[in-house]
Amino acid sequence: MTLTVSVSQFRRHIADYIAKAKEGHTVVLVDEKKDQQLVQLVGRKKFNPDTFGKALKASFGVFSMQNHPEWRTKSDVVRWVEKGRIAADRSF
Repeated sequence: MTLTVSVSQFRRHIADYIAKAKEGHTVVLVDEKKDQQLVQLVGRKKFNPDTFGKALKASFGVFSMQNHPEWRTKSDVVRWVEKGRIAADRSF
């Protein structure tokens, strides 16, 4: 979630906004008089190995040769990507 606050509001509640940033929210300080963004506080999200492991287990087997035979070999994948790019009229 992104919170947009004025500098004066940030000064009054600095501890609250720092806590929000630590939780993973983005706090944007704006100069209301000039109507411009000054600073962004972005908290660093921590890596949670348990959550990552659960996500891996939940997604295991989603992509397999049985449900995606077009990805059987590396050349098959290349052909599939090229075909999709041509269909989308894109070039890289």
